[in-house]
Amino acid sequence: MDNTFEVEIADKSGHSVVQMTQEQIVEKAESAPGTWVFVNDQLVSTADVADMNIDVGSRIRLMPGLVGGNAPTFNVEIADKSGHSEVVMTQAEIADKAQSAPGTWVFVNDQLVSTADVADMNIDAGSRIRLMPGLVGGNAPTFNVEIADKSGHSEVVMTQAEIADKAQSAPGTWVFVNDQLVSTADVADMNIDAGSRIRLMPGLVGGNHC
Repeated sequence: MDNTFEVEIADKSGHSVVQMTQEQIVEKAESAPGTWVFVNDQLVSTADVADMNIDVGSRIRLMPGLVGGNAPTFNVEIADKSGHSEVVMTQAEIADKAQSAPGTWVFVNDQLVSTADVADMNIDAGSRIRLMPGLVGGNAPTFNVEIADKSGHSEVVMTQAEIADKAQSAPGTWVFVNDQLVSTADVADMNIDAGSRIRLMPGLVGGNHC
């Protein structure tokens, strides 16, 4: 007998949870062009669902594309354990994806924004949007990081991997650990003591060279 899975289906009316076989999941996804399929918070191609090995107990979500096609879309870079991917998403889909994975970091033009604010904020066409899901398991040490940018200063809690990713995402960023300037290339693998003072200071855009 075919295994059945709990499938969360999001649409304009809200969310519902239904029991479906893998074949039914495929039929449902293909019946609504543009449907997004997430397996354990990983975006997968609808064409691959039929043949992929889905573990019992996996979290499966179907998020149909918006009807009408008049919602603006954005190129979104998604970083996870398997690497980086780039997908096209509407603002509502970005918000839904960010909120579906607790701990996700959302960067708009290299500015960290609250996941709660994504749905209603004004995002300019062509903005660079990045989703960086929090590490699963919660056993990676975290650090208080001071981030200085054009809008001022903010302080966020980040893992070492997230610090490295943030620094490398904005070329020219200065990284200070206990007031010592360190190379962004070295951040991921260096030994950072708990309680260290970490500061990220993005390089000036345009540069006023002498």
